[in-house]
Formats: sequence, C-alpha cells, structure tokens
Amino acid sequence: MNNMPLPPGGNKANAIAALLMLAVVAAGAISASSAEDSASSGNAAAIEGLPASRSTPAIHSMQPLQFDKFNNSSGDAARGGGTGERDADKFSPRAEVLIPLQDAYNYKIILDISPEPAEYIPGAISIPYTDFLSESTLKTLPELAEILSQAGISQDDSVLIYGECQPCGGGPSAATYVYWIMKHLGHSNVSLMDGGIDEWVKAGKPTAVEAAHLLPANYTPSLKQDLLASYPFVRSGEAQIIDARGEAEFEAGSIPSSINIPYDRVLDGKRIKDDAALSRLFSSLDKDRPVVVYTNTGVKASMIWLALTLLDYDASIYSWKDWQANSASS
Repeated sequence: MNNMPLPPGGNKANAIAALLMLAVVAAGAISASSAEDSASSGNAAAIEGLPASRSTPAIHSMQPLQFDKFNNSSGDAARGGGTGERDADKFSPRAEVLIPLQDAYNYKIILDISPEPAEYIPGAISIPYTDFLSESTLKTLPELAEILSQAGISQDDSVLIYGECQPCGGGPSAATYVYWIMKHLGHSNVSLMDGGIDEWVKAGKPTAVEAAHLLPANYTPSLKQDLLASYPFVRSGEAQIIDARGEAEFEAGSIPSSINIPYDRVLDGKRIKDDAALSRLFSSLDKDRPVVVYTNTGVKASMIWLALTLLDYDASIYSWKDWQANSASS
C-alpha cells in the first residue's frame, strides 16, 4: 500500500480515503457472500433432516407432525389405522377410548352393535350386542371368538365400536359393553366412537342402508380374566362394590356392603361426563382398592366400569344374576 503511486495531481489525503472506501466495499461483499452460503447450507440441512448450524435457525415444515398409529410399541400411540396430527391430549385415557366422528375411518373396522339399526356408517359391519349373550349371560370364550372370527375381525385389527339398543331406551351402554367384552378378550386396539349414528347424520355425513360384510378371519383371544369379577372375589370383601342399577332395584335387594351409583349418573345425555365430574362422583372410593360394578346382567354396569377406567381405577364387572345363582346354591 505504501508503494502505490498517487493519482497525478491528486491529493494524498483523498487517495487514502478512496483506498479505505474500496476496502469497506470489498469486506461487505465478502460478508454478504459468506452469509448467503451459510443460509444455503442451513436450508439444505433442514430439508434433508440434518442438524442445522447452531448459528442458523432450524427451518420448520408447515405440515403437521405425522406418526404411525399402528406403531404402539411405547403404549402411548393413539388408536387407529391411519396417520394423524400428534397432540399431547391424544395420549390421555379418554382420548384413546373416545374417538371423535371425524376420526372413524382411521380404524380398519367400524363395528355397529345395534340390534336393529335403520342405517349404518358406510363400511361398518354389524354384530348386535345381544349375539354375545346367552340368556342374559356372557357366552363362553370359544363362542365369543367364533362370533368375531365370522364377522371378519382378528385380534390385531383396529376396531371402532358404536351403536345403541333403542328397545332398551337408547344410550351408549350396549356399545360400552361390547368394548368391555373385547378388552376382556385381550383386544388392545379398540375404541368407542364419541357419538352415535344420530350425531353422524347431524354432521351431514353419508349413511348406508346395509352393513358391510368381511371374509371370515381367525380371532385368537388373550383373556384378561381380571376384568370379570368372580363370585368368590366379590364375596371376599377385598373390593369396593357398586350397584349400578336404579335406586328401586337396589333397595329391593343388593350385594351386601355395596353402594348405589346408578349407571346413568356418569352420563350427560348420551355422552360420558368429563373427568372432573366423574372424580367428584367417585370421591368416596379408595383408589388403592379394586372396584366391582354390577347390574342385573352387567351390560349397563359397563358405563360405570368405563368411567372408573378413564380415571385409572382397577375396576371389573359382575352381574346380580350370578350373585343370586351362587348365593342360592351356597
């Protein structure tokens, strides 16, 4: 720089100022080029899933995070057969069990358990809940497995249950009972639709006049015996006993030491109450002791059982008829 000749007739101070200006311009060009290269590198890293530079903010996709609902190895994945937006609420017991209408087709099989439905969700198969009973008593394990096999259901299928018994006064207890049956059989990927065909129609969704039919499958149960209480267990006094029948039936005769909580007290219309309301309803129960819930056949007891299960109680179902039969013979 010291040897650079001055412009002819120029001023030395002006020359120095010009040289400094050139140096600033050159430095700015180099800085801009470096920043452009760094941003380009950061974009490429984000696009290809590589970690971006610490000095470069990560670029987030505008698409929601997707996950495989069939991959339930952690035990936390939401139920279903498709993909959906990851949401912390989906991992709560209620969100796994009670599925909104719009998520119905995330399930491989939609099962209508209504005895005589006038219309169906398109693609739904039909097994009336009464098919699982024999003279108001739950059928044997081989019989239950055969019913599901003939309907085209295997133990690994994702199943969404809906429907109600209109001759019984409606309500979700019949669907909840079939849900309990499948959990009793060890079926892990099963849920209840939060709403019935009425809500489906009100939402403007199409219906079908006939149920779908599937090819027979092979259903292999893995029985969870602890979901069905036995007479010796109920008599032992180890469990808290809830009579889920109406007050008049309870007063006419009940299992000793049982308390009366009618099944419809967990319902708000045809939907189960929120967890806060359920917690208040069961506030007198000891959460460290098992709970047995019974009605005449156990069908409506499933509503109280479901509510307790959502609150993480150790609950099982029993029937007044079984108590009467065993008490008479003992």
